[in-house]
Amino acid sequence: MQTKAITALYDYWTRQRGERRVPLRSAIEPADIAPILPDVFILEHGRLHDPRFRLAGTRLCAQFGRELKGTAFDALFAPDQRTRIARITENVMAHAAPAILQVALVDGRLETTEAEIVLLPLASKGKAADRIIGAFAPLPGQQPPLCAFRYATLGALSVIDPSRARSLEGNRPAIPMPTSIMAMRPAGLGQTVSRVLHLRIFEGGRPADDA
Repeated sequence: MQTKAITALYDYWTRQRGERRVPLRSAIEPADIAPILPDVFILEHGRLHDPRFRLAGTRLCAQFGRELKGTAFDALFAPDQRTRIARITENVMAHAAPAILQVALVDGRLETTEAEIVLLPLASKGKAADRIIGAFAPLPGQQPPLCAFRYATLGALSVIDPSRARSLEGNRPAIPMPTSIMAMRPAGLGQTVSRVLHLRIFEGGRPADDA
């Protein structure tokens, strides 16, 4: 995690989760994360199982130049990546496995900005995750775009194993997804994630000898 907003939201999600597999939506208090609310969003299942924005922060909407509430999350991405992005978001809920996306944002002048997105599972009731709380933030040092972003492209995906991760400290670069995985069309969602998990699993804070 390379941005303050992403790190702050993940740490808050971890605290609210406690010993649960995922935190309840009712445990999320906007006042607790007020400094990063403009970058925060919530996704929920759509009718076609394409997670859609239930809420979207003001800064996120402004950066894409439109109101995002009610639109599909994968619509932020290039058309040839939308099916893949929908599978990733569905998998975050199905496996209660947080994910970090490293993306390149293309604006109206065809200039790019590097950013990261975190996707964290939530449960509206019971134990099953049926929503996602996330945050979006350009990486440090990026110049503000001169016009709104048109779309994003996925560069790398990191998946966090919540059974072993309690906190993430320091910057840990994601591993770029190999072309074979980026291009494959799996028969089932779980197959994609198991292969991604094999490539990269965050296991929590630094080992003691790194401190």
